[in-house]
Amino acid sequence: MKLWHYIKEHMLKNPEQKICENGASLSFEETMIWAECFEKRLNGVECCAILCSSEMAAAMSLLACLAAGVTAVPLSVRYGEAHCNKILDTISPDAIIMDTNGEITVYKLKDSQYIAPDEHPALIMCTSGTTGKPKGAMLSERNVLTNVSDIADYFTLDKSDTILIARPLYHCAVLTGEFLTAIVRGANIRFYSEQFNPTKMLELIKEHGITAFCGTPTLLSIMARFNRSNASATLRHISISGECMSAKVGMKIREAFPTCRIYHIYGLTEACPRVSYLPPEYFEEYPDFVGIPLKSVSIKILNEQGNLCHANEEGILYVKGHNVMLGYYREPEKTARVLKDSWLCTGDIAIINDAGFLKIKGRNDDLIIKSGMNVYPAEIEGVVKQDLRVKEVLVYGFQNSFGTQIGMKLVGAFSSVEEVKQLCMKVLPSFQVPSVIELLDELPKNGSGKIIRRKRL
Repeated sequence: MKLWHYIKEHMLKNPEQKICENGASLSFEETMIWAECFEKRLNGVECCAILCSSEMAAAMSLLACLAAGVTAVPLSVRYGEAHCNKILDTISPDAIIMDTNGEITVYKLKDSQYIAPDEHPALIMCTSGTTGKPKGAMLSERNVLTNVSDIADYFTLDKSDTILIARPLYHCAVLTGEFLTAIVRGANIRFYSEQFNPTKMLELIKEHGITAFCGTPTLLSIMARFNRSNASATLRHISISGECMSAKVGMKIREAFPTCRIYHIYGLTEACPRVSYLPPEYFEEYPDFVGIPLKSVSIKILNEQGNLCHANEEGILYVKGHNVMLGYYREPEKTARVLKDSWLCTGDIAIINDAGFLKIKGRNDDLIIKSGMNVYPAEIEGVVKQDLRVKEVLVYGFQNSFGTQIGMKLVGAFSSVEEVKQLCMKVLPSFQVPSVIELLDELPKNGSGKIIRRKRL
């Protein structure tokens, strides 16, 4: 349990630092003691899901799993019951931690089919698959230790900082890049567990003197529009990730937060997740670039012929390092498709410019990454087509001033776009509901009669 000892060591270096949410507050020392007491309730458990309404409770539960050497599977109530059930069905853990009625409790799950891998994963972080079945990226203690150490090396928080964590720990970028990194750097932590609300973020920043905040381009661009009356005067560090960001959106964020050090970062769950970061001093010159690899990470870009790309030549990005996952849980074929000679194929189209900085251009498939969530058009289309009124449907991703959005073109027996929207809100989780819907008589098709699908954002 080297990972827990590493975290515990850093918590004891800063025992009085606080972890807070609403009116609740625990010091690092109190949290560490709680985790080591709670781990006794996990005796006999190999794999434990975490599903708490409170992100602070989820964080405490995660630390208890790490202390007990139990594989943790973070879930989020914010993404709906159906989404959580898919993950539970895929991984089949033998226990789940919930904060029912405000009390953190372990529930043993009957008929668990969890099979412990040959190498122990500290975490199984789930990401959507092309058919809607989640893929469980198995992350070892070494993966997490490497990535947190690398992030802490450049993300220079200290004891004077307070980070506001507004996204679920279900996201690997939040779990390692925010929560565990804040512990290692000795920063105070404040959680926000409610629904997406950019204006509330600004209120909390002002109320609690928040100095560090991480979010997607979509979230931060909306916050930029509402940043009035010196609301974010205490903010010193901003980290942007989770979607491709245009230079225009990046500069709007820069203008709204002129005194902040802004890090534009890139990663994916399979890399635990951080791969690269743009040093803040280069943000104004290269706002749509994600910079340089972390110190323990190697990258390469290969063209269609499998050769190394030249500067500014587009190709597929590959990543190598001790942060790269063990593989997908019980998915050897899918693992073999993305892990080749220790290199992780990200599926992202990228370039490296003359200055040596990495830029992500988009996906090599139809995947849409919105607010850090993987959204597959085929998954949405399959759900919507179950309604007998739907004849044809096409889902796609696009960029606007708020970041990555989901669009839908639909042919069917509907009287209005609003009627289609009501259907989507009924059958889809909130993060999959399109922001733009077009009701058409026919979808455009190629010479073979196939619907023409956009290849990338």
